Amino acid sequence: MLRPSRKNDLADLYVIWHDAVKATHHFLSDSAFDEIALQVKVDYLPSRQFLVFADENDVSCGFMGANGNEIESLFVHPDQHGKGIGKQFIDHMKAANERVVLEVNEQNPQAVGFYEAVGFKVDRRDPTDSHGRPFPILHMVWQRD
Repeated sequence: MLRPSRKNDLADLYVIWHDAVKATHHFLSDSAFDEIALQVKVDYLPSRQFLVFADENDVSCGFMGANGNEIESLFVHPDQHGKGIGKQFIDHMKAANERVVLEVNEQNPQAVGFYEAVGFKVDRRDPTDSHGRPFPILHMVWQRD
């Protein structure tokens, strides 16, 4: 089930983010991961509202942050990859928008492949992330026909 995040979800959302990134972002050094993890835990997660996918026991399995038609974050716990959770988030965004945009690390082929499989196309590429780190970013777009 999809539901809005609650304050008591923060610890679970961090675990989902942590484990998903460890499973898919092999290009990050330990120091880069630690730096980003601190930002996510202290700044990002507490300051945003998310859409959470929770199982029948209300255990969080994934979350998505969105701003209008932009997906700002989408993370699914690696134990739940391939079960359609990510697609449910995407379908939710597609139902509400004519056009959906997102950014994804080019060095995360699993995520790039997922977004391509659900209809996104690369619009442009930046050689660094928004903090100037050497992690190329793909800007992807889905447009309703």
